[in-house]
Amino acid sequence: MPPPPIRKGIAHRGFGTKDFAKIQNIFQTAKSFLSVKDSAKFFLKRRLIFRIFAYISVAFLCKIFMTKRIVYLALALVLIVISNNVRAIDFQKYFHDRTLRIDYLRTGSAKGNSISVSAFVAKSGGWAGSLVHTIDPFDYGAFRVVVKEDATGTELYTRTYSTLFQEYAATPTGADSSAMFQETVLVPFPKDKIKICFQQRDERQQFVTQEEVLFDPATTAVATRTAKNKAQKLHYSGESHKKLDVVIVADGYSKKEKGKIEKDFAAFVEGLFSCQPFKQHKNDVNVWGVATISDGSGVSNPKKGIKRNSAIGSSFNVLGIQRYLMTYEIFRLHDAIDDAPYEQIIIMSNTEEYGGGAIYNFYADVVVSSMSGFIVTHEFGHTFAGLADEYIDEDISYETLHSTQTEPLQPNITSLVDFDKKWKDLVAEGTPLPTPISAQNLNKIGAYEGGGYRKRGIYRPAIRCMMGTGGGFCAVCKRAINDMFKIYTE
Repeated sequence: MPPPPIRKGIAHRGFGTKDFAKIQNIFQTAKSFLSVKDSAKFFLKRRLIFRIFAYISVAFLCKIFMTKRIVYLALALVLIVISNNVRAIDFQKYFHDRTLRIDYLRTGSAKGNSISVSAFVAKSGGWAGSLVHTIDPFDYGAFRVVVKEDATGTELYTRTYSTLFQEYAATPTGADSSAMFQETVLVPFPKDKIKICFQQRDERQQFVTQEEVLFDPATTAVATRTAKNKAQKLHYSGESHKKLDVVIVADGYSKKEKGKIEKDFAAFVEGLFSCQPFKQHKNDVNVWGVATISDGSGVSNPKKGIKRNSAIGSSFNVLGIQRYLMTYEIFRLHDAIDDAPYEQIIIMSNTEEYGGGAIYNFYADVVVSSMSGFIVTHEFGHTFAGLADEYIDEDISYETLHSTQTEPLQPNITSLVDFDKKWKDLVAEGTPLPTPISAQNLNKIGAYEGGGYRKRGIYRPAIRCMMGTGGGFCAVCKRAINDMFKIYTE
């Protein structure tokens, strides 16, 4: 396709074809810089506003002034404005190289919930996260924490995440019965007063502020914790600011099982890097181990009448699903791992019964068994990359977890309501949507009905995938994982 026709008004005031081409090249650079692929370049959502501003401004100046010098100057100024608004903040200006842990309680049901802060805790050690990517480019979680400079309202840090609460709220019990859940978020420790905004999704899936808390490092009470167990290096690749830091914490191990802890640590690390694309990112990850000791061996299993006072509180039958292994003791969990630098958490539960669980940017809980290699990789896909389960399980009573009227938040399932925002670019031309499940489509990316536990109305990208019933990660999940690594390592 040829370029748009040149306006005579521009040409006769000293602008020719070559000059117009120069302007086009500048715009192409700006458009590339402000790519619509969030996951590729990680710019703020406001980039679209500045792009529109750029076009309008230049068009207006061209029409009014009609001189090369002014138009080129205008282009330069617009690009400067854009770059200033997408540039990463100066971490050292606003934050110490430390971590502020915020413990809070979320109470409610599907009808609504409220938040109350329990404690501010100065975590030991430094800040484990990136010094560059402080603004979360992803739109996966049910909740978001936003740190703003109190004086100006400038957003300094954001992270999206999910918790057990929204799963509880999607069950029949959670529809109208209120319950209380412990939750914790980590943010960089501020040098000056900040506002901490707790946000949740509204009915349009947009984030709205639910609670805003002022934190003044000079006057706000801040607690400290002393972990009973020191963190040990299980796999070390380099400085935490440029690596993904994962901590594996033992649960349900007695004093006599210290040797077993070390053996199981090694098996979990091996399992974590056994599958692509985690295998290729091995040198982008630090793995730490915390060998907590419990009063006895094993974890709780209510349906079998087993009650254990384990160090982290892991239990089967969470939300009435027998294989769902999680803990409600979030404050206890973070106390136990205080000595480790961490951005992702894996609980290693000392039981051979099949089970596990994980929630995006919250934590994963995995059993120690012959299936651990598969389970730890599958569950880490949830907690690290926000991936959904791609299998069907109609016995799970999450009635409102994945709506068929809107697009799910997870990158690997779709309702086909707005498929362009999902993995349509990875689907080969001519592939029918929905895509029939057949032998000839076994290795083809498409939109296969059945996913997110639902038999109808939700579609997954592949017939077989690690996030489903087995096999390696499909191309869609691999892309999501690779994109997520960028905010930890670039």
